[in-house]
Formats: sequence, C-alpha cells, structure tokens
Amino acid sequence: MEGMSSSSAEIPHTDPEVARAMAAWEERYQQGDTGWDQGEPTPALRKALEFFPEGGRVLVPGCGYGHDAHALAEGGLTVEGWDVAPSALQTARHRYRLPSLSFHQRDVLAPPRETGGFDGIFEHTFLCAIGPEGWPNALRSFARLLKPGGRIFAILFTGLENDDPPPWPITAEEVRELFYPEFRLLSVEPLEDTFEQRRGKESLWRFQLPAE
Repeated sequence: MEGMSSSSAEIPHTDPEVARAMAAWEERYQQGDTGWDQGEPTPALRKALEFFPEGGRVLVPGCGYGHDAHALAEGGLTVEGWDVAPSALQTARHRYRLPSLSFHQRDVLAPPRETGGFDGIFEHTFLCAIGPEGWPNALRSFARLLKPGGRIFAILFTGLENDDPPPWPITAEEVRELFYPEFRLLSVEPLEDTFEQRRGKESLWRFQLPAE
C-alpha cells in the first residue's frame, strides 16, 4: 500500500475561526508563500530517529510538503503527517510514497477521538506557525494523541526575534511553562545541526509523557 489518501471529510469543523485559519494556510500554499519550507528534511532529523522507539508510530503535526515525515518513515518509523492545507497534502502524497507513511487532512488542535496511540510526536515549525493563543490547546492535543510514555522531539525557535510573526518565537521559560506539568523534560540543547539561516535561533527539546 502506497501513501494513504484521505478525504476532505476528515476535517468536519464548522467553526468560522477554524475555517478561516484553514483557508489562510491553503491560500499561502496555493500562492507559493511557503518561506518556511526548505525543500528537504531538517538536518537534525537523525537525532529524532535515535530518540523514538524503533518501529514506533510517530505523528508530524503541520507536516506541509512532508519532507520530515518521509525521512522519518525511511528511517524505519510508521509515520502520519497531518495538515489542514489540501494543496500541501496533495504535493506530499504525490512526492512521497511508502507503505509506512500516510498523510491526512486533520486539525491537530481538534484531533478525532479515535486517533490516540502514537509513540512519538515530531514537532518542527508547527507551534511557531499557530502562535501563543493555540499553544495550550496544542499541548492538550499532544497529550491525548500520545501513548503513556510517549515522546516529543521538538525543534523550537527560542532564539528568534521576530516583530511580524509568524513564525512566533518562544522563550525557554515559556517552553517550560507550556509543557509543565503534563510532560517531563528529558533534555534541552542548542541546535547546531540545522539549516544555515536558522543557526542560533533554534533549540532542541525532548519530552516524555509519564507512563501510567
């Protein structure tokens, strides 16, 4: 089975604000306004492959064109990429096809109730895209989607200065407050293995949901 497809019915929202946000991201993809996309997976991805359990099921929220999701699947994981923009998903499905990789039009902030059970979440340019108002809801969703003991590998813009977001920067203090007490911090470090234009702006955080 190649990369699985999904219908637009996967997002049943009628909330006007949700609909506007989805339309805005879709418009950016249609217009090619995707400056965050580097055309390849982040160089730090190899660290994620070392962090997640071998053969584990991993979610990539806000997967865009699917570069990170594909690289994780190539590394031996079973991966789902979620995004709200149909154009991004269409490109991802056309470009990347593996039995262990699927792309879905789903809103991470309102995940279907039956979609728990992930061993890990790979967070890269999702939180910085949705902004501070969406962060608490995103973390609640992350906790719902992970298995007990599940892990989060997060690349965050803790060294970014931006007066015109997105992307939204986040301070180290904000990260700790956001993930506490639901998640346990395993490690944090400056991210040197990244794209040149982002060097010095990102840090790497590893978290774990406590086991039951």
